[in-house]
Amino acid sequence: MYGVLVWPPEDLRAFMEGLQAAHGVRGFGPPHMNLRQPFDWPYEEEALKLALLGLLRGQAPFRVRLGRWGYFPQGVVYLRAYGGRPFQKLYQALEALAPPLKEIEGPSYIPHLTLALGLSEEAARDLAQSLPPPPRRSFLVKEVALVRSQDEGELLEVARFPLG
Repeated sequence: MYGVLVWPPEDLRAFMEGLQAAHGVRGFGPPHMNLRQPFDWPYEEEALKLALLGLLRGQAPFRVRLGRWGYFPQGVVYLRAYGGRPFQKLYQALEALAPPLKEIEGPSYIPHLTLALGLSEEAARDLAQSLPPPPRRSFLVKEVALVRSQDEGELLEVARFPLG
């Protein structure tokens, strides 16, 4: 399984990992923001890197504004992110790479950074309502990472692509 994502800045990553440790929760891999749903790639990894390079060519860095904590009824707690039109264009361009493993979000995708997975709906709601605001209001996306999932929810970064 592959993913195309954005790593948050160090202070935001450390903040989210601290909350995960304090509340005994975790997401899938380190905190990140997906730029498209996870997918399988049936060809060589080098071909995927070239495809991504082509799709990202000309993509300028863009700012992501952070919102409030929220939760999905499936037991997911997340920090809402807003990338505006640049994010939407990039998300749509990346959807052409390959079909998603499981159609979860589609066009209704809500950009976010996941804090916790696998909670009950009630526990997710309660946790989302108790969390402090993030240490920053926004960050600049200057690069995109290609990751491959490993055993037990680990993400292995296989390439980074600078924007601009």
